[in-house]
Amino acid sequence: MNAYPDEVWVKLLISLSRYIDSQVSCSGRHSAQVADWVKTLARKFEMSEKEINGIYWASLLHDIGKLGVPVDVLSKEGPLNEHEWSLMKLHPTIGANIVKMLKTIEHVAPFIHYHQEKYDGSGYPDGLRGDDIPLGARILAVADAYEAMTSDRYYAKARTHEEAIQELKRLEGQHFDPSVVEAFVEIVTPIECYK
Repeated sequence: MNAYPDEVWVKLLISLSRYIDSQVSCSGRHSAQVADWVKTLARKFEMSEKEINGIYWASLLHDIGKLGVPVDVLSKEGPLNEHEWSLMKLHPTIGANIVKMLKTIEHVAPFIHYHQEKYDGSGYPDGLRGDDIPLGARILAVADAYEAMTSDRYYAKARTHEEAIQELKRLEGQHFDPSVVEAFVEIVTPIECYK
């Protein structure tokens, strides 16, 4: 990958990320919307500007590993079978490995690698729990889940803002860090939902 400057590769990855978003979300803006919320959330947690910038880039690229998942799995209408789900679970590791190849963004790899971990340890790929999950990944997980719930997907219709917030709160302490959910509820409004 060294034939071109990192900036060229980063631009290519952003374009590919947008393509992936168009395969899983009817709006095609999933990662961009998640990145906007994550930046605001990171500021609420008084992260440094370097950390905020890192989590922002991780959010833009968090699903880049879905390049390794067949398109028919990404756009499947209905639940995934066991084999399809095993392929989907590879995307955080694939994504982290992709960004690790570029010096300018390699520091965002942990946020991408751990964004599907669950607060109670039931997530993937490593089964981390609680504060063992980097804060940036815990922030990304909440914004990612909310955006996925409030936008039309090939496999599910969008939920309302209220339904999505209720689901985030129901899963506090299980899937999500309660402090992140609380902070997210303060920053997100129904106006930001789009169809």
